[in-house]
Amino acid sequence: MIVNTNWLRPFLMGLTTALSLNLILLSGSALAEENESLKTFKSAPTGTVINQFSKNSMNLCINALNQAYPNGIAISNLHQPWMDGDNVNIKKIPFVKGHVSNGESIFTTTLTEQTRHFRGNGIPTHKTGIFPVVPRTPAYNIYHGALGDNAEHPTADLIPIQPYDLDITVNRNPVYSSTPYCMESLVVGVATQTHAVWHANIANVDGADNHWVDPIAALPMDECWGHPYNKEYHYHGYSWKCFPNQGKKYEHSPMLGYAMDGFGIFGPRGDHGVMVKNVDLDECHGHFGLIEWDGELVEMYHYHLNNEYPYGPGCYRSEQTYYDAISDAHTHVPMRRLVYGPNKKALAH
Repeated sequence: MIVNTNWLRPFLMGLTTALSLNLILLSGSALAEENESLKTFKSAPTGTVINQFSKNSMNLCINALNQAYPNGIAISNLHQPWMDGDNVNIKKIPFVKGHVSNGESIFTTTLTEQTRHFRGNGIPTHKTGIFPVVPRTPAYNIYHGALGDNAEHPTADLIPIQPYDLDITVNRNPVYSSTPYCMESLVVGVATQTHAVWHANIANVDGADNHWVDPIAALPMDECWGHPYNKEYHYHGYSWKCFPNQGKKYEHSPMLGYAMDGFGIFGPRGDHGVMVKNVDLDECHGHFGLIEWDGELVEMYHYHLNNEYPYGPGCYRSEQTYYDAISDAHTHVPMRRLVYGPNKKALAH
């Protein structure tokens, strides 16, 4: 018997097309959901203190800041045009313009049984906005009105991006502590995907005691959510936006780098690709879960980046020794050479 199969090919082609369309729609739905959740970032409400262990905050114990501000530091809202109450409306941010290379990115990781040693020049692998900020661009007036980092750069618009000696060693086998540790350094993590660093999400833009702010609520970053301080490029807020490996939509985010205590920093998706909220995390902005660690799947504590303040690590779950962890060549050791403003108060960006 001869069976006519001429109908089979168009049928299979139609079925394949339908399945492909469904997969595209499902993927598009996940992408749309993620993009929708990242249109707005939740900043810190006015009055948020940054010297205690609590969710939606940080615990900084930097000696220079403690000495300059013995009564503590609380965040205030400068009500910039992109702020809607405590919400950061990304569409309204006048990002620092430009898409330029800052030279070759140099970065190495050296492992021992106990440590990870990161050495580089701090230049990110991706292109950045143009710094110093170009006059007559949307971000210029905001940066020009903010204090710079030293006498050479009295206003923030003048600060360039330049190479520096990034030399950081962290524990390869961090041990979880039920008692958290405060953060003694402005640098809170190393972004191994891009060879730059994360800074604590706190800034003082004018030297006033009551004008400590969430950086992304006060200054526009470039489109990779970074800018320079003391000529060193670093990230705030939506810091993973330009990272090359952000994983798949329905899976846990991959590791993006390491916190200063040695635990991993991951992207905004938890199990099954669900976007992580602060309610899912502890006061240090982390939790236990199944992650890939040194090539193996393990149940382990780790930090997440997300769209709710402080956006990344707010304290540490393992002990760190900063004076050993960051070499003297690095200018943020831990803020021993912190910049001081005209009123002799310590500043940070």
